Parts: sequence; C-alpha cells; structure tokens
Amino acid sequence: MNKFRKICFAFLCVSMLVLVNGCSDDEGGDDGDGGGSTDLNDLPEDTGGTHTPYVVGSTSAKFGYYVYLPGGYNDVTAKYPLLIFLHGKGERGTGSNELSILNKVLSHGPPKLIKNGQWDPAHPMIVVSPQFHDDGTGGNENNWGAGKVENLKNFILYLKDTYRINEKRIYLTGLSHGGNGVFDYICLQDESLTMLAAAAPVAAYAPKKNFERCDTTPIWVFVGDKDEPNFTQCKLFYNGYNAQSPAPKYQARMTVFNDAGHDVWTRTYSGSAIGTGDPTYNEFDMSLTDWMFQYERSE
Repeated sequence: MNKFRKICFAFLCVSMLVLVNGCSDDEGGDDGDGGGSTDLNDLPEDTGGTHTPYVVGSTSAKFGYYVYLPGGYNDVTAKYPLLIFLHGKGERGTGSNELSILNKVLSHGPPKLIKNGQWDPAHPMIVVSPQFHDDGTGGNENNWGAGKVENLKNFILYLKDTYRINEKRIYLTGLSHGGNGVFDYICLQDESLTMLAAAAPVAAYAPKKNFERCDTTPIWVFVGDKDEPNFTQCKLFYNGYNAQSPAPKYQARMTVFNDAGHDVWTRTYSGSAIGTGDPTYNEFDMSLTDWMFQYERSE
C-alpha cells in the first residue's frame, strides 16, 4: 500500500510540474522560429549603436542603404523591431556605388536624427533607410519604388535574412516621394503579403481606392493643410478608409498641421509638434515610434 501511495505521489508531482511550465506567461522565451526573445522589455538598453552605409553592389540587396543597429545588438540573440524609412524624391540614388550619393538619405527623418545623435525611441529598434534608384524598368517616378511593390517587398525579405528582426514588428514610414511609396505598398497588394505591423505616410499623395487591402493595418497619416493636392487626397483617404463596411480593424489616424506646407516631416519625426494638430482630425498625442510599438502582427 505504501509503495502504491509513493507512486501516486510521484505521478502527481510530475503532473503539477508539467502544468506549471505549460501555463507560464513569460514573454521573454523563444518565439518558436529558432531565435531569441521577441519581447521589447528584454532588449538591452541602446547606449549608442552603429549607423553603417552599404552602397549599391556591396550586398545582395538591389538598393544601397543605411542601417542602424542599436548598442547591444551584437551581444544578445534577441530579435529587434525594424523601422524602414523611405526618403523623398530629392534623395533618390543614381544606381552608382558612390557613398556621397547614398549619404543623401541622411537629409531628413530618422536617419538624420540618428546622424545628429537625436534618436531615442522608447525601445531599441533596427532602422534601415534604403535608397531607391531608377532601374530602367519604368514606373511612377514620383513614388519610391516606382509604384512596384516588389521593389520594397524583396528588400524586406533581404533584411529578414540578414538581420535579427522581430517579424511581428516591422514598421514602415516615409516622406513625400517616400510617403507615396508607403501608400503604394499597403494599397497595391493584400496586407497578408506586406509583412507590416503598422505604416505612417508623411506629406504624401494618398490613393483613392483599394482601402480594403489594408483594412487591418494600423495607419497614421501626417499632412499640412496648405500642402495641396496632398491634403485633399489624404482627407479622401482618411474618410473613405474609415467609412468602409465592414469597418476596418483599426480606424486610420490623420494629423493635420494648420498653416503648414509640404515639410511636416521635420516636426513629425522629431516629435517637436507633439501636442498640436487640427482638432477636427487626430491630435499629435504621442511619438510616432510609441504609436508603432503598440502594434504587432498576429500571424
């Protein structure tokens, strides 16, 4: 009888141990695809990273790019959020491997903040700024990627193969020409193919249709009320997107800066305009990166 009780007690202990381990709510473990933690709070503090240029031809990527790797990236196995920034038309490349040409992407937005030591998001993230150049295959010269989603999609696939990226936290933003590219990327293909967790076009010309292709993607649009025709198009997008039936998973946000022309990207990316915005639309109530960190892909 005592032997039987000992066996039952041992079985009970093992069962409880399995149950406790199986119900753990620890978010810092392996994410099931062979990498390290994907929890934002597990990332080491970014005490200063590296901002490295890769000119055309120096990698297998189609485009040259700058990549910021946060401090601590090489000391851990954790996977990092990725922010992709698409430059404006004046920063386009020529297809050459000249560093002076690639350096044009440092003129505005996150890469400029990084260059000036002013980049300080709440959580460390990889920042990549690819430089688009005309490859001779035609397309819309006013839009980053020439209106061809495969240009950016293939580049993102390259980044996923090259860096330790949290694939649930890939974010996209761009200004003017680059903002047009953001709209192209989210509206010209089904969102199941975009790999994005959120998108933020700035000072861009919004599309008039295909809202349903991105109706579960969080979107935040920034534009100046004097920036025509972009302002009118952004309003049409904002109203049309949010009026879909059935309703989109997330209502699109739009921040309109009063008495502002085309350059609203300086105040947007620096956060200097937080607390402002036309009350008819959405106030600029948090930094762009804080807004992005709220979202991750579920698939």
